[in-house]
Amino acid sequence: MTDYLYIFYDVCVVGIILITLHEGSKRGFLKSAVYTILFVAAFFVSWFGAEVLSPLVYDNFIHEAVIETLTETASQKDPVTIVSEALTDGDYGTMVSDSEIGELISSASDVFNELAETLRENGSQDSKSSIASGVESTVTDEVKSFLFSDYIINALETLGAATGDMSEVVNVFLTGSAEETAVTAEEEIVRPIIEFALKIALFLILLFILRIVIKPVSNMFKFANKIPIIGTLNVLLGAILGAVEGLITVYGLALLIKLIVNVSGDSLIFLNTDTIELTYIFRYFYELNILA
Repeated sequence: MTDYLYIFYDVCVVGIILITLHEGSKRGFLKSAVYTILFVAAFFVSWFGAEVLSPLVYDNFIHEAVIETLTETASQKDPVTIVSEALTDGDYGTMVSDSEIGELISSASDVFNELAETLRENGSQDSKSSIASGVESTVTDEVKSFLFSDYIINALETLGAATGDMSEVVNVFLTGSAEETAVTAEEEIVRPIIEFALKIALFLILLFILRIVIKPVSNMFKFANKIPIIGTLNVLLGAILGAVEGLITVYGLALLIKLIVNVSGDSLIFLNTDTIELTYIFRYFYELNILA
């Protein structure tokens, strides 16, 4: 049964469009035209409002707390210990002392390649590239796990390209101060993820509020249906405009689901990208990223 859960998404898309199409046909062309114009305007007002408000909300209410938390977290970890543990986990057939690791971190321009070269000189049989990539991968995973919350890690895995460079965060952690690590991690990883979530949330809130406002405004034009228009044409054009409302509504629903998927780390049975990618219609709305 669960193999066919994705069909529910497409059924909802078709259902929403049919409902709004029907409502539009009942309103008629002129009233639907007013409503649709207001609804489209509300969509773009919400979109631009979210673009403007999300960084303001982040900077005023979140930024400082993020920097403080990341600084405190980064200061509790020793880069030398992290690298040493990565070498132990990698089992490269030889070891480098903590003092040597410390010297490499403080002086090398490319810590992982320099470390791999030192291991090779000490007798490791692994290739330089495999050592460098293996240690870097282990260190990156460790830095990610202690520096970021579960939500940030989950969102990082699902958003990927929408965020910055994790390798830059690792390099600053190894060679810089805790404060520098916090600033880099905030700029590269945390800010893009939280602003993305804020943007979606604010967009949906603004659109919901404006939709409530525009309904009574459009009702002021209900007299328009008394204007003589060819009946069938009036109904048909009203239905088309109703379908436009339906498309915008489906996109808003897709954004809400995307927010849930990101927060949950793509781990829920029904709300996950694997299920959504199986859909025939809904996935196009889900992949449409106007707010990127």
